[in-house]
Amino acid sequence: MDKVGIKAIAEKSGVSLTTVSRYFNKPELLSQKTKDKIQAVIQELNYSQDNVARILVTGKSNLVGVIFPQLHLSFYTELLNQLIQFGEEKDYSFIVYTSRDTKEEELNVIDMLKSYRVKGIILLSHILDSENIEKLDVPIISIERAGGDFCQINNDNYTGGKLAGEKLMADGCEVLIHINNGYYDDWPSFKRIVGFEFSVKDALHETIIREELTDPYSEEASTTMSVVLDNLLEKYPNKKMGVFCSNDDIANMLQRDCIRKGIKIPEELEIIGYDNSPVSDNAIYPITSIDQNIPLMAEIAVNSLDTYIPHENVVAAKLIEKGTTL
Repeated sequence: MDKVGIKAIAEKSGVSLTTVSRYFNKPELLSQKTKDKIQAVIQELNYSQDNVARILVTGKSNLVGVIFPQLHLSFYTELLNQLIQFGEEKDYSFIVYTSRDTKEEELNVIDMLKSYRVKGIILLSHILDSENIEKLDVPIISIERAGGDFCQINNDNYTGGKLAGEKLMADGCEVLIHINNGYYDDWPSFKRIVGFEFSVKDALHETIIREELTDPYSEEASTTMSVVLDNLLEKYPNKKMGVFCSNDDIANMLQRDCIRKGIKIPEELEIIGYDNSPVSDNAIYPITSIDQNIPLMAEIAVNSLDTYIPHENVVAAKLIEKGTTL
């Protein structure tokens, strides 16, 4: 069977080739009646649009590049789900990469995405600095990474950390601990630590303790978490501890270790995660978490592809109380 082209669609619809072209490229210029007529013929003829040809003709595509640091953490997988959901409403398709080890490799990935004439690139990787990003001749939308002269979407991390500290103090926690998986002080997420520490700096508590895990999904991380918890129990045997974790995955790991060691949650130890990702709801005890409003982040990112303006969008943080705090 010969492949159906737009000429056949135009003839059967009783409209011009230009009108059919507008249907695919600028449908807003057509009346609903005309669009419905063309759509009915497309379905009748079982037409499949050649997207490659469309890119060659228009120089544009509905492809969007996304570069994640990795996809292990629940925040990233949930963000990808939300991006796809909002992208479908605008007929976007996503090309997803995880971050490379060097700037050169990352730039090669970006060049590959540019060769597909992507509408823009949503960037969560930290490999490239702001100076490198600003030189790219493609719209860049960054999420939770160091800023620059491009579109940025960040959570109000400082307030998120502050809310966590205030909650743990209000619940009577005597020792306050923060556990993270590594930060640089120019990352937006570092402000979680700053807000947490500031919220308790004038309170009569033990010294705030920081612990760092390199990768919450590595074999070493589980062992490290167990050692960290053992050390805290030995040092503060009769103190109620409050632990603020940099993400829900670390919080879930801590909870599992507490259960194995017979620690009562939240009576003896309280846990607050960050992200309010699905893992916080699916844990044995649903984890109290700072909500980043991942759906709103995704919605802003997708909408910014249409109206690209280099500026920072700050999404509010909110404490969602569940089963790991009083």
